[in-house]
Amino acid sequence: MNRNLNSERLLWLDWMKVLAIFSIIWGHFFSEGHLYLYVFNVQVFCVISGFLYKKASNWKTCVKKCFWQLFVPTVIMSIIMQLEAYLRCLALGHHYDISWPWFFQWLLLGHRWCMGPCWYFYSLMVMRLIMQALPERKWAYPLLFVALSAGAIYLHSTGIEISNANTNVLVCMPFFLIGVSLKPLKSIAPQLHNYSVEVMLFALAAVLIVLCGNNNGYVWMYLCGYGYNYILYIIGGLAGTLLLYVISLWLCRLPYRNMIITVSKGSILIIGLHIIIVRRLTELPNRMCGEDLIFSLLILFSFIPIIWLTELFFPLLLGRHK
Repeated sequence: MNRNLNSERLLWLDWMKVLAIFSIIWGHFFSEGHLYLYVFNVQVFCVISGFLYKKASNWKTCVKKCFWQLFVPTVIMSIIMQLEAYLRCLALGHHYDISWPWFFQWLLLGHRWCMGPCWYFYSLMVMRLIMQALPERKWAYPLLFVALSAGAIYLHSTGIEISNANTNVLVCMPFFLIGVSLKPLKSIAPQLHNYSVEVMLFALAAVLIVLCGNNNGYVWMYLCGYGYNYILYIIGGLAGTLLLYVISLWLCRLPYRNMIITVSKGSILIIGLHIIIVRRLTELPNRMCGEDLIFSLLILFSFIPIIWLTELFFPLLLGRHK
């Protein structure tokens, strides 16, 4: 059966991005079971980012791409989120204390309170700059992985929680490096699919996610947190990546190629702005887990026309400056 796995575009990767976006949206409702979503949701995005990473030919190109593809959308969407909060308080007759000069200063320094979920794009920008400076040697990636892990563990031992996108690189980049190391599998992975094996891998990944969630607690990556145990943090993130990969292989059979590609291309827009809708919906009383699931799906696919309009009239929000 043709799963579109051998097409030039890796549709299973688009599905993985869509599933990861969905898990992030659902996780922000903090409904029953959200603990397990935090075991892997952002980590999967880190792996995908590393898997898709390509070193720029020179520093000028690298800085230009980071600026237009990540920094500019982060700034714009951060301003939109702050304006929404300000206008809402104004409408309700509440005071919203914000100093725009201080806002931009703290945003430039990577403080999460300015940018909400966009902190990841700021961290990704820093990771790309680090990768550009890193020599292309076999020992470089493992050495950096160990150094970042040691930094995260040391910060955890101090008990200090830092909500800063620069610091969050300590917990994001290890998974980014894992994604980079998986790039050689790009051409052979689709050829290895087998339903029986996929079912076993799915079950194994699900069990590991539950075990890591129960034993490692909450993984607050925006606070440079990894739970209680760093090993379980890595295992949980890898298990979630495997789980979404297997599900993506199955979903590639569905006839929704163009829709999924659109959602995938608009991932930066959805992750950056979905929180505005989620915050308003979480104010509804007596919500149930099933309702949050439905809300998350509606939010995800309601962005399709928004992505189309953004591509036409404001591509900067999608990281495109041409």
